[in-house]
Amino acid sequence: MKDELKQTLDAAFQRHEASKRAATEAKQVAETKAQTFLRDFIEARDTIIRPAMEEIGEYVRNQGYVFEVSTEDDKPSPDGRGRSIAASIRLTFLLGDRHRPSYEYPGLSVICEKQQQKVRFHESTMSPGRGGHAGPAGEATLNSITKEMVQEKISKVVAEIFR
Repeated sequence: MKDELKQTLDAAFQRHEASKRAATEAKQVAETKAQTFLRDFIEARDTIIRPAMEEIGEYVRNQGYVFEVSTEDDKPSPDGRGRSIAASIRLTFLLGDRHRPSYEYPGLSVICEKQQQKVRFHESTMSPGRGGHAGPAGEATLNSITKEMVQEKISKVVAEIFR
């Protein structure tokens, strides 16, 4: 094989290796950013979102209704094949017959989207034996999450549930 051909091949392999290294470094940076965002979300969940939910929940309890606040930690999907389960927190209003899973009752969830670096809201006004709706309720940056924002979103769900 001619030296020129070897040099051409070597240059191609060097470019390929450089490209692989760059991709690996970019993936590590993205994973670090995602883990940092997740850590920050959990802190906001515990210090801002949960207290906001519990305050509304206690107000609703004083009106004679039951609530629960539950959290989910970031983890791989149980079957190991699908998307991972995102860290989240949910305020659920347990109305009427309480012998069903809590996800069948109305409430508001705040979900960590660590790869997209945002927080997503999901609301449900449906409960066993009655209609309603369930779906996205907006998104926000983590640093824009406030007690007031969370409570406003909850109040919209409560207004729909008890109308």
